[in-house]
Amino acid sequence: MKDGSIEGLSKLLEPYSPEEFLDSVWGRTHKHVEGWQGKFAALLPWNQLSEILTQHRLDFPRLRLARDGKSLPASSYLRYTSNSRQRTNIPRLLSSALTAELRDGATLVIDAVDEFTKPLRTLAESLEYHFHEHIQINAYAGWHSARGFDLHFDDHDVFILQVAGRKRWKLYGMTRPYPLGQDRDAIEKPAAEPLWENTLEDGDLLYIPRGWWHVAEPLAEPTLHLTVGVHNRTGIDLLRWVTERMTKSAAFRKDLPRFSTASERQAHIDELRRELAGALDDQVLQRFFDDQDAQAPSRPHVDLPWSVAAQQLIPADPARIRLTSPRPLTYKVEEGVLSFTANKKLWRVAPDTVAIFRLLENRRVCSVIELSEAVRGKLDAQTVKTFIGEMIFHGLVTVDSHS
Repeated sequence: MKDGSIEGLSKLLEPYSPEEFLDSVWGRTHKHVEGWQGKFAALLPWNQLSEILTQHRLDFPRLRLARDGKSLPASSYLRYTSNSRQRTNIPRLLSSALTAELRDGATLVIDAVDEFTKPLRTLAESLEYHFHEHIQINAYAGWHSARGFDLHFDDHDVFILQVAGRKRWKLYGMTRPYPLGQDRDAIEKPAAEPLWENTLEDGDLLYIPRGWWHVAEPLAEPTLHLTVGVHNRTGIDLLRWVTERMTKSAAFRKDLPRFSTASERQAHIDELRRELAGALDDQVLQRFFDDQDAQAPSRPHVDLPWSVAAQQLIPADPARIRLTSPRPLTYKVEEGVLSFTANKKLWRVAPDTVAIFRLLENRRVCSVIELSEAVRGKLDAQTVKTFIGEMIFHGLVTVDSHS
């Protein structure tokens, strides 16, 4: 594995089979996969976590401390300095105060830690490509026996990756089928004994489906784990999407018949029902998925000096290139033009370039010379370089940071 990073569902689950997981576990039940010591260590070593804290201006609630189910006041570990010129408050970490709170039993939490390190960003991008959904990775570190959080559920599926140390977990299942985030205060907590209870060791993985109540208990030793959140779409999301498209329907744009006769009201409802049934045909799910993939934004990437040069720069043969699209591409060739949608944009290019995109599929990173070889006999090397330079300029591909 390149630079020790773990990429993709198969690497997370090994030695368990991804196919078996998706067929029998995903969205249905929990799964504990025993790993080996150091399996996830390269994703977020302790020294990398320390660097994130010292090198970034982290503010509450992205950086927070929790103890006994409550968030500690940010003032106990952050101070704010004012910038009179920009009229903003800048968070500054009180490192001694932070470590004192951690020694006193607090749990350290950093949200979206995948935005700070290459291995975690690579993992998140790979899982987004696989699941076709947004991925966020949070980090949790503790040193003593106080719980950071009480018994709770998440409104998304999570993978727990035990990076270092151990932690004991209890799972209780759902008390309301497929709850939403706003349901938290309205749902009773489980009264029965846990369905599963075990200790995650260094290198273990635990999958918890959305809506399952759970609690983690530290074991009075240094422990660090990551939660990989997979935010799946629901029927509510589908209805919102359909609703947006019903603005094209005159029947749905028409005023509701408040002062009409009963028969006129019935006729209006019948028309709305027919329109809605037509929108919810057998292909609506695929149209929804395709549209969500096409509109999925890529993660931020900046190619300097490539993307802002006054004149388009031409990459050298050894430069390594990858697609920025967060989802697989679906191609169409019509009237001598290859088209596909990615990064919220419709792209139209020469059909001979399809071999270049095929080679970059599945998040592969290829050198310019490899891409030139893929279209030998159809496009000359200089044309390929110019084309790649143009795609870099427009943000469809990027120069890999390890080039």
